[in-house]
Amino acid sequence: MSSLVATKHSLPASTDVSDVDDGNETVTAGTFWPVINLKELRLAARITGGVTTTRLLHVTTEAVGHVIEQLEEWQASQRALGYEKLQDVPAVELNGESLKVHRYRRAVYAIARALVLEGYRDVDTTPKGDKDASALDLQRDDLWRDARWCISDIQRKPRIYAELC
Repeated sequence: MSSLVATKHSLPASTDVSDVDDGNETVTAGTFWPVINLKELRLAARITGGVTTTRLLHVTTEAVGHVIEQLEEWQASQRALGYEKLQDVPAVELNGESLKVHRYRRAVYAIARALVLEGYRDVDTTPKGDKDASALDLQRDDLWRDARWCISDIQRKPRIYAELC
């Protein structure tokens, strides 16, 4: 008896291609915060071409705005310490990047994906549609939690676990 095991070969991340070309569209928020590149966001957050570049730009702008408002006081304290950019704030470095920069991007990506899920809900009254909507609600809630944790982690504040009954 013989058997065959088919393995899938991994490709390097540098060869990843999204199913839509966003060009070089970015969202910027002054000199302190890193630029958010829509192509990188689309790949990292698994946002398909069904979401137009215009819509992705819209939700990403909102996500960046939300994150930087949450970190406004923290940013002011870092600037008072002489740090002009997030990447200058002392932090562990992973893969050649500040962990704080990574967490900033992750917070923005999570909120952008959550906003896409909230804004692109299909109307479907079948039982399968209800089940799919419930799954999207759980995913959306997890994304908002991830963003909150990243915002807390950037500030080195404890993550908060709370359940309201």
